[in-house]
Amino acid sequence: MVGNLAPNPARAIEFLHWLNPDAPIYLESMANQGEARPIARRFSRLEISEATSFVASGNSDDAQRNMYFLPNAEFLEGNRKKQNLSAVRFLHVDLDYKDYPGTPEEQADFVIGILHDDKKRPKGVPLPSAIWETGGGCQAVWKLDEPLDIQKAEELNKALLFVLQGGPGTHNADRLLRLPWTMNWLNDKKRADGREPALAWAFEPMDLTKPPRTYSVADFRVKLPKEAAKPAGKPSALAAPMVEVEPLPLPDHLYEVLPPEPEWVEAIMTGNNPPGKTYVSRSELVYAAVFWMLGKGMQPGHVLSIIVSPDVGISAHVLEKPNPLAYGHRQVVRAMAAIELRTGGWPVRDDDGRPIKNFPQNIRYALAVVGVDAQRNTFTQTDEFRGYGLDGRDLNDIAEILSSAFLRDLDFVAAPTYVKRELLAVAHEQQYHPVEDYLDGLVWDGTPRIDRWLAVYCGADDNELNAEFGSKLLIAGVRRIKQPGVKFDTMLVLEGAQGAGKSQIAQRLAIRDEWFCGSLDLKSDDKTKAEMLTRAWIVECQELDGMNKTTSQSLKKFLSTAVDMFRPAYARNAAEYRRHCIILGTTNELAYLRDLTGNRRIWPVTVGEIDLGRFSADVDQLWAEAVVREAAGESINLSPHLWDVAKKVQGRRMVEDAYADVLEDAFGETKGRVSMDSVKLLLGLDTARMSPVDKRRINAVMAKLGWDYGTHRLHDLGRRDKAQRKGFVRGDADERKVEYIARRVDGGIVVIDRLDAQRHEEPPF
Repeated sequence: MVGNLAPNPARAIEFLHWLNPDAPIYLESMANQGEARPIARRFSRLEISEATSFVASGNSDDAQRNMYFLPNAEFLEGNRKKQNLSAVRFLHVDLDYKDYPGTPEEQADFVIGILHDDKKRPKGVPLPSAIWETGGGCQAVWKLDEPLDIQKAEELNKALLFVLQGGPGTHNADRLLRLPWTMNWLNDKKRADGREPALAWAFEPMDLTKPPRTYSVADFRVKLPKEAAKPAGKPSALAAPMVEVEPLPLPDHLYEVLPPEPEWVEAIMTGNNPPGKTYVSRSELVYAAVFWMLGKGMQPGHVLSIIVSPDVGISAHVLEKPNPLAYGHRQVVRAMAAIELRTGGWPVRDDDGRPIKNFPQNIRYALAVVGVDAQRNTFTQTDEFRGYGLDGRDLNDIAEILSSAFLRDLDFVAAPTYVKRELLAVAHEQQYHPVEDYLDGLVWDGTPRIDRWLAVYCGADDNELNAEFGSKLLIAGVRRIKQPGVKFDTMLVLEGAQGAGKSQIAQRLAIRDEWFCGSLDLKSDDKTKAEMLTRAWIVECQELDGMNKTTSQSLKKFLSTAVDMFRPAYARNAAEYRRHCIILGTTNELAYLRDLTGNRRIWPVTVGEIDLGRFSADVDQLWAEAVVREAAGESINLSPHLWDVAKKVQGRRMVEDAYADVLEDAFGETKGRVSMDSVKLLLGLDTARMSPVDKRRINAVMAKLGWDYGTHRLHDLGRRDKAQRKGFVRGDADERKVEYIARRVDGGIVVIDRLDAQRHEEPPF
């Protein structure tokens, strides 16, 4: 639509001067990457050239800063804050295309139509004084012939947003609007969505020779939607209110508190669906039972006690949760909120008493009526929906199903786009973390265990090093949940015979199967590994047997990563995922380290006879003690006085000829030249000096691979100087023109670069 249009700073300032010629011009520029870092400037009505220069420099291809203006700058004293505004000259709307149903083209046509087309614009809304396209929506202003009180102006802005079906939250009088005839430089998130930088351009009016249309307040025959009267502080959504429910003692006979409806009483006692009901999951049945009990007037405390009582069938699902009381409390509180919402009828109605379509409060009321609830699992970073047989369905399908159900059963119109948005909002308001709930529900009995758990339950040597390995691993497991992404780049490795129970220990440590990952493949791509880690608390790495140089380097990089970045399936953008897991290795071998560097990350422990039964009985108390010690701020790093002891233990796990493995991987199939300094860096040796033993080992391995030792013209490790140096060559004269140089990259990994003099390749300085 604007393919050949270009930014025009002079026209942008001309537009502002036309809009309010006697007022100052207030501009803000903001960075399009990272933090906004706003730069605010105020210009008098005579400083047209200065304002034009500010826009031209900030919105240029080089600076790429977005430009905004304050329509009501006429009444601003001081910084741009609402309290510094004394009145309002312009009403406004800010309409995003994404808030409307349909394809992007349909969204744009609809928004432009309801603003610009007299036949489509709602009655009571006059033609705006100016309309412009922003690159992702439309903005419009109405100039008032007399200044207006801020509160009244914001009420009118809300009313305009409502009748134009725009998203809420853009009605504030101090709101910045995008400056027409400047570029909308998008941030990374919006570009990842497939959008491209676009020009903001004004299309009403096109002719600035006539003054803008002005209106009186009486010209706006719009009103805010009627809200159902609510007591102060009462939530108007499905979000659970801030209320505490304490379990109440149950009588000997539950029939004294349960309402006399045999079908539901039997369902509660047995945990089976009542006659005529087909709840597709146990969680849905529990919620329905809670809703029924509360709806019949039972005390919330009695309801909570029933669903956590082992003697009642309905509690089976609740008692499987890591923290049954916390889970049960959530069900009761959320059902209370839903019942409270339902009792008020449709929150927002038109003059005929019918629910206004697509309105958020009405959608939430409809969700409560059909028994649909949403919550966000912050451990897995997923939204969960239940009720109406929706468990496990895709969100888009859920929105379509509910949109149809609302129209069919409630005679209420809500487009799937609006239903989806409200479901996501409800889920966001109702967040929970199952692992944190489990840890918070533990009570330590005061008996110390975690310093000796490797010795007591796994048959390991009872020494100070193993005590620290074991205790710090568990404390790190708690800290990674409390502080995701905290640095913990070490891995406890359980060594022992096949079938000893090493993997079972790792799995039992995770408490629940869904919090355990036992299929980590170091050879898989980074995204696959990262996706597995987002769903796990305890991760087992079983690939230490037969580890080569490549997998060893991959392991080192993998352990040193605290934050993974990837785009989940079906998501629009890549996102950061801070690791909340700890990693255990298992191996049948006694020699498996080949890297020569980075061994501090490995905490090896040889296990003996493992007592799984005793471990399973005490694992909750192990974590309970870890919670207490983590809260006290205990370090998760190995104590310095044990570093040398650990180094000796780690050294005994080195394969016998690690030099040969490393050098064969790097130079077994290549020909050319390489300096001794590059070889030493690759092996993790001090490049400034080397023992005679190491030199003989290197020369022997390289000779076996066909490389000749001597003095040759070679680059230094800094790659800035080429001179006669000690090193190795292999191949004919042309083949020896290729040089290999080692360098260390992020994560401590050493890589080899190939420089080919025949192709005039230069070192990457």
